[in-house]
Amino acid sequence: MVNRYTLTNISFISKTFKINDENIQSIYNAYPTKKLPIISLDNKESISFEHWGSTDEFSKNNTLANRLINVDLNKAKKSNIISNQFKIDRCLIPCDGFYFWKNYSHKAKSPYYFKFLKDKLIYCVGIRETFQDFSGNSFKYFYFLTDQSTEKWKKFTPKIPILFDIRYLDIWFSKTTSINKISSFINPIKFDDFNFYTVSPYFENNNRDDISLINPSNNLNQYGNYSLFD
Repeated sequence: MVNRYTLTNISFISKTFKINDENIQSIYNAYPTKKLPIISLDNKESISFEHWGSTDEFSKNNTLANRLINVDLNKAKKSNIISNQFKIDRCLIPCDGFYFWKNYSHKAKSPYYFKFLKDKLIYCVGIRETFQDFSGNSFKYFYFLTDQSTEKWKKFTPKIPILFDIRYLDIWFSKTTSINKISSFINPIKFDDFNFYTVSPYFENNNRDDISLINPSNNLNQYGNYSLFD
């Protein structure tokens, strides 16, 4: 599943959409609960900043929080509620890299960063919804649609994000486009489209958001110690 990602090549947003990206800074640590830039269905000429998943308050409820971060595509297709929400409030999530862990055992794992090889942005498929907290306050949040990992990805994650082919933006922004119709224009991310290498585990710190997080690092485990594995 997608737990952390990056958005560093900001300039490509304005090249694809008629959007002023001057106020958007590079993001080296996009994590759940953070407000992050998306392109919504109702306004393709501006960037919306929405919570990825729940707010800080609801993130303490792990069961709820995880359900608001990623949703499986096949599950979404079978759910009338999610399919209808996709039709009226889907979104594109710009990003150019992902953080994943490679598990060696139930006690040992190493952090990896996957950088899109073509040095451009990719646009992941998401859905935006409205949530009401215990105080009656409403807020918008988004989540990724994911698919089952292919064989190469399975060492790092059981689920992978889905990309939209931006050559077909007219279809994406059409109000009549359904989740089944758009299936011809979306695909899971391809392992060979990414360069990947070990990084430090400090991207797990929500207070860190700087370029050092994506710098190659010696093979460290989850505790920041040198790993004996590859």
